[in-house]
Amino acid sequence: MVRGALLLLLLVLFGAFDAPGIERTRVRYFANAGNTCNACRIHEEIRALSLEAIKEQILNKLGLKQAPNMTGRALPRIPSLSKLMDSYGMQADQPQPHEPGITHYEEIDEYSAKTESVFALAQPHQRLRHSKGSLDVLYFKFSDKVVQHRVTRAELSLWIWGNSQEGTELDDPGDPDDADSHEDGPVTITLQRILRGGTESGGPSLGPPLTTKHPRPVGCRGNWVTIELRRMVAEWFKHPRDNLGVALKISAAGGNHRRNSKLVETNPGAEYAPYLEVQTQELDSRRGARVKRNVGLNCDEASQETRCCRYKLTVDFEKFGWDWIIAPKKYDANYCSGDCPMAFLPAYPNTHIVSLAEPPNNSGPCCAPRKLSEITMLYFDNEYQIVFSRLPGMVVEKCGCS
Repeated sequence: MVRGALLLLLLVLFGAFDAPGIERTRVRYFANAGNTCNACRIHEEIRALSLEAIKEQILNKLGLKQAPNMTGRALPRIPSLSKLMDSYGMQADQPQPHEPGITHYEEIDEYSAKTESVFALAQPHQRLRHSKGSLDVLYFKFSDKVVQHRVTRAELSLWIWGNSQEGTELDDPGDPDDADSHEDGPVTITLQRILRGGTESGGPSLGPPLTTKHPRPVGCRGNWVTIELRRMVAEWFKHPRDNLGVALKISAAGGNHRRNSKLVETNPGAEYAPYLEVQTQELDSRRGARVKRNVGLNCDEASQETRCCRYKLTVDFEKFGWDWIIAPKKYDANYCSGDCPMAFLPAYPNTHIVSLAEPPNNSGPCCAPRKLSEITMLYFDNEYQIVFSRLPGMVVEKCGCS
């Protein structure tokens, strides 16, 4: 019973059940949590239950019913992915120093994860039969959660093979169709959105062409080129059912190439497979809430402090077996523990919440998170796309009594 009550308390405290109208339920639970608060002094018990609550909270905030299965999947070679990890310091583990003492914090937190970037990997798809021949199709699938955002930028990245044979097998000996595959002229790439029911027979048709030219790499294995597709991806987000992909046509000096992979890599299973980088913004931003300043105590495990205090708790995703989280591999979540004597309450301005509890069941204030902050996370979702999100409410910055 104690373990169950502790787990429920932690889920409430960490915000896993946070929703409009939950505040009075939370207060009512605090008012009946006398036995639970006494058990909060058992640090190891709280640490173990906190980890379970955090795991559940992460899945809830990311909109995942269960952890994605990444068996047999590897991180693709995406240059912008590495830059993103570097810019947010996500290459290394993220735990921060935890200095005992009184600290000041300022922030208002929210609950749901804020998706900011998605790296959509090309999915296997049939070639498109067209009146002018057979075209490669690039298809990118997005989760229901991702398409609920506004597209602010979208760039398609394609790998253009260079004219150097070193370390590659671009041509089959004696293939006359590829006799001009080493021309140094520009590579012309034409993209056309596949439209549903655009022909007389009800089959798919092609939208207006988007044509770009790119210099072919000279004396190297190849390099990435990017093509802006914000308007096309925005339409896919508005009407996901109409996302049939984009048809791809490639040509170069010397005429069209029937084997497009000789010039541009289109195979979704290849080392340099095409990918789409999409930056997003919330459709309904609820930011702009009042900012409050507060104080709190920090303690370490050796501290003799018995009052409500914040203790360090490191979450290690590798120990969870969560290989679907790319970065960070670990971070400091922290937890709250300690007594809440009435003499300690003036240090915490938020204690007015106690007055909302319904007597006579009020058995005293509880030590709980008073301020939470976000972490940034890079992960695979259930569609095996790479998503960059901000998860609020994942780090306990301050503890207080309420």
